[in-house]
Amino acid sequence: MKRIVVSAVVLVLAGCSTVQSKDVRTSGISATYVVTVPETTQVADVSASYRVGTLTFIELGDGESVTSSGGGKDVKLKHHKPAGVTDYDGQLDGAVAAGTEITFDLTRGSADDSAPKSTVKLPERVKLTAPVTGTTYSRRAALAVRFDSRPSDLPSLVTWAGSCVQTGSVHLEPGRTSVSITPGSIRPVTVTPTPGVKPATTCPVDITLTRRTEGTLDKAFKDGSITAETQSTRQITSTP
Repeated sequence: MKRIVVSAVVLVLAGCSTVQSKDVRTSGISATYVVTVPETTQVADVSASYRVGTLTFIELGDGESVTSSGGGKDVKLKHHKPAGVTDYDGQLDGAVAAGTEITFDLTRGSADDSAPKSTVKLPERVKLTAPVTGTTYSRRAALAVRFDSRPSDLPSLVTWAGSCVQTGSVHLEPGRTSVSITPGSIRPVTVTPTPGVKPATTCPVDITLTRRTEGTLDKAFKDGSITAETQSTRQITSTP
């Protein structure tokens, strides 16, 4: 079987598909690395996935592996395939301090180039102090969002999502630790009425604060991304 190179065209009939890594050169791979630091635990979640095109994922073969390291710890990522998406996941115990450099190392066989140095530094943690989980808020009133964090030069992002509201967001510039979501910013979803069925106007809504950094991919890859983020989420009840 011929190898897939950078200029190859990948045909995806429907949904996600998977190809074996032996058919793909490293120079044709789009890599995605993500590091997630929860707001309380002392563990960083690390994940990796590799694609050709948009929906075709790559499964590593015999003798190949991806390892993540940082803070004096390292972990070999394990293969998962949820809902047809092939990825590799693991955890780094104790690697949570801001500024810690996390490295991903893709090791390949002798016939292909390895990609040993994709790196990203962890952002400062964030922890929402308002709103409080379980609180009810009307969309006609302002919603105060506040959080704790060590000083940071990074911006933050507040997002909201729920079954009865439109997904939305607001950006916070570096140094900000609070924002007021103005009345009417959280909007109800627009749905086509079903005869005899009253659409829900009250529902749980997740308010999520995210701070993210971007790193540098190993030059052996075609393209992709490497990010590290910390998140804090509170679930409220949203009413008209």
